[in-house]
Amino acid sequence: MPLTRRALLATGACLAGAPAYGAPAQSQPPAPVFGAALPLSGDLSLIGDECLRGIQLAAEDANANAPITLNIADSAQQSPADAVNGLINASHANILFGGGASALSYPASAAAELAQTPYIELNAPADGITARGFHYLLRTAPTTSMTGSLAAATIAKRYAGRKIGLLFNTGATGGAIAAAAIAALATAKTPILLSIGYPADVTDLSAPVGRLKRAGVEILLHAADPTDILAFFAALQTQDWRPAALLGCGDGYLLRDSAFAIGPEFDFTLAIGAPFYPASAAAIASAYTARYGTPPRSPDSLTAYTGASLVFSTLKSSNNDPTKLLDALRKTNLPPGALPNGFGAAFDHTGQNTNSLVTLQQWRNGTLIPAPD
Repeated sequence: MPLTRRALLATGACLAGAPAYGAPAQSQPPAPVFGAALPLSGDLSLIGDECLRGIQLAAEDANANAPITLNIADSAQQSPADAVNGLINASHANILFGGGASALSYPASAAAELAQTPYIELNAPADGITARGFHYLLRTAPTTSMTGSLAAATIAKRYAGRKIGLLFNTGATGGAIAAAAIAALATAKTPILLSIGYPADVTDLSAPVGRLKRAGVEILLHAADPTDILAFFAALQTQDWRPAALLGCGDGYLLRDSAFAIGPEFDFTLAIGAPFYPASAAAIASAYTARYGTPPRSPDSLTAYTGASLVFSTLKSSNNDPTKLLDALRKTNLPPGALPNGFGAAFDHTGQNTNSLVTLQQWRNGTLIPAPD
């Protein structure tokens, strides 16, 4: 049957809308779906929740430009690897945030690496996390080596010639801080009079504190988690002893809850960690208080906010294409001070942000402030 003019026009319209033979189909990048694997139960829940609050505040800021889909998994209630795999398989997350503790970051980031999914570590500091040659891992936060180096520099500047003691939790973070501090002190030719490690689940530190007292330790460097810091101060009271200066490292010494629980005895304690809400982050502190009805509890929320915001802004500049995120972040070059908490952004070949930093701070009347000179 001969084709009519109408049939020919219809055929032409169909052909005009079809791709040319052999031309590749234009595929849209997958929509970014974020997952956060954090300890939201158990001993580390306060740190995990503080980290989550920082991510949520950053997401709310980014939501003004593009909707953020954020799924959350408790990496303490289940194994960290299961938490990550659940976010990827059940929630279809294609960008992951991690934080809360180094011991959880190791298996969580390994699971993300196996799944070839970008994993951004926001606050777990152990050096070894970025020493495994992973391709899908970046860390925006500072390291235990940075903490150890500043501890050694502080001792050399403020306490030269004094008797130095080291007490540390042998867990993933405390043990890494101790190793970094020992190395840095050795480089500075600063002897350690007595070094004592203890298990992560310790409940009584009277014996090691008694040894430090009898040895005549004057300046004590203590690397602690949120749980064992209370056992340490109870042991100080039991032994009726206080070193001339206490230099605290680790999350235990950065929590406002620790200062509240211990009371006036916590005043004048020095602490090394990421900056706690400097003036440049005043607007974020105000947003935190308005959102959660309480002032920030530790630097972890600001550290997480800073890292998550960097991810959100970098993703936006990459047309919201998750497959381009890691390369774009690796090309970022922001000097220290460019980000709200004083960080910059520059990632080395291991995935570590070398422009993150730790500072020397001090507790005064329940508030963590920059340490006076």
